[in-house]
Amino acid sequence: MKFSLSKQNCLSIFYIIFTVSLLYKFYKDILKGYSKESWQITEFLINYQGGFVRRGLFGEVLYKLHQYLSLNPYYTILFLCGLFYIILILFFARSFIKYSYPIFILPFVFFIGNPIINDFWVRKDVLLVLIFILIVYFSNKQSKINLIIINTLLIGGILIHESIFFVCAPILFLILVNKHNKKKHGIKKRYKANFVILLGLLPSLLAFISVIFCKGSYGISNAIWNSWKPIAFPISDFSQTPPAAIDGLTLSLQKGLSLPIKYTFPFFDNMIYAPIAWMFILIVIYFILTNVDQLNVKIFKYNPQKYFNKYNLSNILTLQFISIIPLFILGSDYARWIFYWTSTSFACILLIPESVLAEIFPKWISSCSFLINTFLDSMLVKSKGFVVLLSLFIGIPQYTWNLSTYMGSNAIVIVMRFISSVIYKIMSSSGFLN
Repeated sequence: MKFSLSKQNCLSIFYIIFTVSLLYKFYKDILKGYSKESWQITEFLINYQGGFVRRGLFGEVLYKLHQYLSLNPYYTILFLCGLFYIILILFFARSFIKYSYPIFILPFVFFIGNPIINDFWVRKDVLLVLIFILIVYFSNKQSKINLIIINTLLIGGILIHESIFFVCAPILFLILVNKHNKKKHGIKKRYKANFVILLGLLPSLLAFISVIFCKGSYGISNAIWNSWKPIAFPISDFSQTPPAAIDGLTLSLQKGLSLPIKYTFPFFDNMIYAPIAWMFILIVIYFILTNVDQLNVKIFKYNPQKYFNKYNLSNILTLQFISIIPLFILGSDYARWIFYWTSTSFACILLIPESVLAEIFPKWISSCSFLINTFLDSMLVKSKGFVVLLSLFIGIPQYTWNLSTYMGSNAIVIVMRFISSVIYKIMSSSGFLN
């Protein structure tokens, strides 16, 4: 059989090399490891040894597992984070293939390649997205105990990290409202049904309020860090004071709000103004995702056929972006917030029936997404080649705006670096560089 080096084949080859390069980086990150004092590890070490505090549930379970089962905390964190990430990848890959959607989109920095590219797969974000998926799944089921399951999952997620509330609450409320209002006729009955839904979600709301007020203190942070001091980790900087995420518990709301403003609004890099750069990144990602049907690239034998409903996809992207705006205001981890935005939006598209998505959004969401799409369609070209090029060249800096990290996170540079590293190792082993 004659092999033709067509555009499709070139993209398929690039896709395979890109995926392998990410797997190689994933492997290198595991080998390199993470310090006990790093943000990645300390986020999981927050526990209740100094009293009830936000984000402490996972760390308390981890602490008890070490106490009673002698499980090594460091390797438990890495194993679970790796397992969660693999499950998330399998969920999206399996679902995309099942519904014949374009899998070409999966490994890019604006989707599930983001945790590897920006090095936050060893954090709570992937676990929270998995919890979000379970909540959306059960919210679509007809069962009397579903509300109990949903509250249990959401409360668990909130006690792990409160950011899940911002991501989950709006879409969850709209799904439940739509489900109950189908059975109600008349404005009064519908208002009553909405009140019943809010009442049903009251345990989750109380859990969210509790973690907002129990944000931590210097005394609690010291107690948490002291509880882990006797436990050996493979890599440690021997910090005597609470580091990274544990120290972050002591930040006041005013201090927390000042950090993103400090590192974004007055900031230039290579004479590019940070807010303009982030606006450009967000607009391009929105355009790519709403035109994802243009990425129906045939990957060897897999040929996607089905197209996304642009109306539903635009609405869910708009809603989820509005939902995470508080995270953009409260923290400068913009790559993580974009990961929440895109992954939860596609989870909704995959789990919520099209007929439900077509009727759950308020009119102002639909109007907003319509205006955005109309503007972008008038300014940009909706061709397959253009959308593919945008996907290849778009990047997302990990924290604040930086041109170097932007370039280092786009697919083209990642592939070039990977191929170059292979060539370098071959030349070094052959003695050519000596």
